[in-house]
Amino acid sequence: MDLEKKIRDKTAVLIVMAFILYIVFNYGNNVTGILNYVYKLLFPFILGGCIAFILNIPVTFLSKQLSKCKEKGIGKLIRKCNRGISIVASCIFIVGIITLISYIIIPNIIETIKILPNAFNSSSKAFEKWLDSNTWLANNAMNLINNIGIDWNKIFNGIKSGVLKGASSVVLSTLGAATTFASATVEFILAFIFSIYILAQKEKLGTQFKKILYAFMKKEKVDSMIDILKLTSKTFSSFITGQFTVAAILGFLFFVVMSIFNLPYAMVISILIGCFSIIPVLGSVIGFALGMLFILMANPAKVIVFVIIYAVIKQLEDNFIYPKIVGDSVGLPSIWVLAAITLGDKVLGVIGMLIFVPLFSVVYVLLRKEVYMRLNKKHLEVE
Repeated sequence: MDLEKKIRDKTAVLIVMAFILYIVFNYGNNVTGILNYVYKLLFPFILGGCIAFILNIPVTFLSKQLSKCKEKGIGKLIRKCNRGISIVASCIFIVGIITLISYIIIPNIIETIKILPNAFNSSSKAFEKWLDSNTWLANNAMNLINNIGIDWNKIFNGIKSGVLKGASSVVLSTLGAATTFASATVEFILAFIFSIYILAQKEKLGTQFKKILYAFMKKEKVDSMIDILKLTSKTFSSFITGQFTVAAILGFLFFVVMSIFNLPYAMVISILIGCFSIIPVLGSVIGFALGMLFILMANPAKVIVFVIIYAVIKQLEDNFIYPKIVGDSVGLPSIWVLAAITLGDKVLGVIGMLIFVPLFSVVYVLLRKEVYMRLNKKHLEVE
């Protein structure tokens, strides 16, 4: 009977897989369109779930702290309402941080775009003046370059026109994007409200979810699934907390060092590097490139100082800060981190780069656990 049951189960799985393949090959475009439509319908709720997951980190921390209040007077009221207070305080804190960052960065970006033409003219003139004042270059290297036939004016004009066209396209695309801003705002508000409901009733929702699973699946499978979900939640929470902590430390370090060396746009560049550092590995490089552009517009002579500062702090981050703070929260070898970032970028862009690193970490831990368990059963030790 057991053999017949296994054969029936495998046959059923093969039939289902064959049906799915038939649908994909014959109606692939329609299926993709339907899935895309369903995704758009569910997007506010998916986004709300992501917001709730991120907000749950400070909410849980504040809730634990408030639960320590004494059960007398106002302390009793705080303990009773600690979930609501934690949610409101976390929302105010995060919205306040985003507002403050936007207030600092956006005006400076607009100002930089305005001064791009004059900055390029002054930078090109300063560079030409420096070349003329350097006798060795004028007598030797420049003669060699001129013999090759390089037209410096043409190069500078090309760079200038390219940057200006890029700035213009950014402005035009921004104006075009303004038409969809209202819709995106409504979706975000709905997602935010949904996330508040999730946080306010997460224990009740969790219990209901478990009841559904246990009602329709075997207990052993549900227990295994819940263990995997707990591991995933713990890994993601630790990863997000570590990334934000590293980003804050990097932003602070850059601000202090750049202020000491009196570099322009110290606050703006530090915030940009800190924000982009949330993206593993490649984030700080993006912030560095934007920082170089800002300094180039304001004072080209200090670009080299900024490059040296970045190289030193980056080494400090890679060898000390990141391993100490993030540490085992991810637990992936560097080659798999790079693979996760690359694949995540291809699939979901920047969001994928954030999601795929802890996701790969969960798969890595589960796979490693399964491999060692199977090796122990076979009594094998592989060097």
